[in-house]
Amino acid sequence: MGLLVSKLEEALFSILPITITILILHFTLTPLDTEIVAKFIFGALLMIIGIPLFLLGIDLSITPIGEQISEVLVKSNKLWLILLGGGFFGFIVTVAEPDLHILADQVKAITSGHFNSNLMILLVSAGVGALVSFGIFRILKNIRLNRFMTVVYLIILALGIFTQPDFLAIAFDASGNTTGAVSVPFILALAVGISVMTRSNEIEENDGFGMLGIASTGAIVAVMIQGLLTATGPISGSLPTAKIVTGSVFHSIWTAIAENGTDTFFVLMPILIIYVVIELIWIRQPLYKLKRIFVGSAYTYIGFVIFLTGINIGFLQASRQVGYQVAAFGKPWLLVLIGMVFGVITIPAEPSVHVLTRQIEDNTAGSIKALRVMLTLCLGVAAAVGLSMLRISIPGLQLWHILLPGMVIAIILSYIVPDIFVGIAYDSGGVAAGTMTSVFILPFAQGAAEFIPGADIVRDSFGIIALVAMTPLVAVQLLGLIYKLKTRPLLSEVSEMDEYMEEI
Repeated sequence: MGLLVSKLEEALFSILPITITILILHFTLTPLDTEIVAKFIFGALLMIIGIPLFLLGIDLSITPIGEQISEVLVKSNKLWLILLGGGFFGFIVTVAEPDLHILADQVKAITSGHFNSNLMILLVSAGVGALVSFGIFRILKNIRLNRFMTVVYLIILALGIFTQPDFLAIAFDASGNTTGAVSVPFILALAVGISVMTRSNEIEENDGFGMLGIASTGAIVAVMIQGLLTATGPISGSLPTAKIVTGSVFHSIWTAIAENGTDTFFVLMPILIIYVVIELIWIRQPLYKLKRIFVGSAYTYIGFVIFLTGINIGFLQASRQVGYQVAAFGKPWLLVLIGMVFGVITIPAEPSVHVLTRQIEDNTAGSIKALRVMLTLCLGVAAAVGLSMLRISIPGLQLWHILLPGMVIAIILSYIVPDIFVGIAYDSGGVAAGTMTSVFILPFAQGAAEFIPGADIVRDSFGIIALVAMTPLVAVQLLGLIYKLKTRPLLSEVSEMDEYMEEI
């Protein structure tokens, strides 16, 4: 109970800044429809309830499942089985990832069904599965992450030359949405489990970090390939017409709970079924441990349904309307400023961020604090949203004008900072661009792009998730550079002391 209370306090402090900010804007600059405000408030309450239940469930179920499956794969001592199993589970959890479905549905709705969202989900899941296999191979063969990612991004750069700008934005956005609330804890547990079980020296100590960044690049390649195979010219779009809703706000909430409950059931059930089969054949743990995992799965299910209901009924419409009205002021600096504020307050509300930051602190024995990583991500995402608002406001400023220099800087830094920060940076980029980015930041950008003359809602609003995923790569590695510069004098003193003792 104490653990649940602490997670409830964490959720309260995460959601309150967003709620207060939207309400302040409602009463000052951007008055919203009464129904939208009511749904937003109820949505915030549901999120405060859902997040702690979900996080508790993750600790009890998804994380142990990932660790146990990684143990089974490694104990097989067969490279082909480890790689095939890792790729298969990467595919399964990505198909089950709600964030990917949220993005695919938004693209489909804005393009009036002209974009094949189902094909995108399958290709992206296959791409992630393939890169998870390559990521596991990297861990087993002790290949440094910076060299691995340099090769991967050179391949992406080559594909990007032939990819339409519309598909380019969607491809990089998909990379952020593959690492969400379901896939993050599972892939992290799988990677860390394999890293721990195959570890033979201190150099390999933090090979488990970086898997999320590797996995997300599979989504980029997949959507680029989809663009090359199915491109029929530029993709046009506009904001979908709001549906006429009959009945009370409570009726809308109940309808959303029923829909999200069904979707989440089919998301989690394949993972549990596969786990039960593996449990009966290979793991065979005590009954009380299995019961604990099923209880945790129930917490995960209930918490995630409540969380999804809150964001879907409360946040998407409110954020989109705020973006439209802020853009209507005709002051780009105001749009950039509010966008940066949204970037700061979104990160603490992202469940996947809490999963990662806790694992970072645990795996580094507290030497890298979760709060410090959280604050670094807040600053990085604030910069990303601000740059995105500039891109929407300035004609001719394209996604690659910002993304390419950012990725080059990130790759250069990866050869300078300690390896652990490289892995954390790539993982952080994946979790920062999660559910809240899809349903709060992206709709804000869509609303702004819909109003601003000359802005294209497909080309200019999509791509914001890509920047949200990119800036943490730079921000966290800069944190690593600061850490390196601060510790260097201390290491030098220790080295001098060792030399002195040897002389004695």
